[in-house]
Amino acid sequence: MPPNVRELIVAGPLANVSIAYRNKSYIGDRVFPVIPNVSPKAKIARYQKGAWFRDEAVIRGPGSRAGRGGYPVDYLSISTVEYAFAKEVTDEDRRFSGNPAMGEPPLKPDQDAIEFCSEKIDLKKERIIASKILTTTWSGVSGGEDAGGLWAAGSGNTFLADVRARVETIRSNTGLKPNVLMMDFGTYNSLKEEATVLDKIKYTERGVLTKELLAAILELDEVIIGEAIYSTAKEKKDGTDFTASNIWEKNAGKGAGFLFHRPSAPGLKTPSAGYQARVNYENGQPRRTTTWRENAEHQDVYEVAEECDIVVTGADLGFLWVDTLLT
Repeated sequence: MPPNVRELIVAGPLANVSIAYRNKSYIGDRVFPVIPNVSPKAKIARYQKGAWFRDEAVIRGPGSRAGRGGYPVDYLSISTVEYAFAKEVTDEDRRFSGNPAMGEPPLKPDQDAIEFCSEKIDLKKERIIASKILTTTWSGVSGGEDAGGLWAAGSGNTFLADVRARVETIRSNTGLKPNVLMMDFGTYNSLKEEATVLDKIKYTERGVLTKELLAAILELDEVIIGEAIYSTAKEKKDGTDFTASNIWEKNAGKGAGFLFHRPSAPGLKTPSAGYQARVNYENGQPRRTTTWRENAEHQDVYEVAEECDIVVTGADLGFLWVDTLLT
């Protein structure tokens, strides 16, 4: 429902205050890197790993030819779709906003509309990437490995041993070490109180666990925390609908963790647990913002769109744990 700007007019010290709730920590682009400017029907080449690990070089004698071989390649098809969302801005929205001296709310209707639509695209992509991670069979473990709540702070914590064991699982299966760990906020918050982890950093400057210190302990490039939420409630006319759900959990309130390999630079021939293949628009921009006038309604409409496909490209390059915090 569009806001009724007339009803938002306030007076006094509140006239220069407006409040908006939104996610500040989307991580999807850091989990599945973006391959920009691809064809809508491109293919990602996947070199079958067996050929690359066979020891086949031989001694070449004088006048003889070197041993030869090859490598099979399969292709993962990309089928991009456009995600879009639009928001109207009425003439009344503009007329009765932006002048606190007149008791009008400090809104910027046109800018707010574009940001609102952009947020919808970001949220959609975040949920799709999280769903791909939480439903894919990674490293042959269907449904993910049940951590039994043993990443929570307390006796019997298995966090360090679990991660180190699965680093070896991925390395021994692919020849590539995983270099990033993603976990939900609740699990990370509990690990900050875990004695076996804190013992590793007790001689650091502050002795307080950070994502950077945790990555160093595990010899990873990065630890990423999934904090984003979404609402499962249906829209109400008065706007009071809200039921929070954590995006980066398989089972509500129980936590999750995902260890994976992410390339330093994405590419069509570069191994990665997953990719976002994105089609650029006519002006080379990754997103398109368009606007048009609806004269009968005395309003303008703003639309934000992004065309992409989100794909798992290396199920052997990741490992999923579920129920890390509670069982």
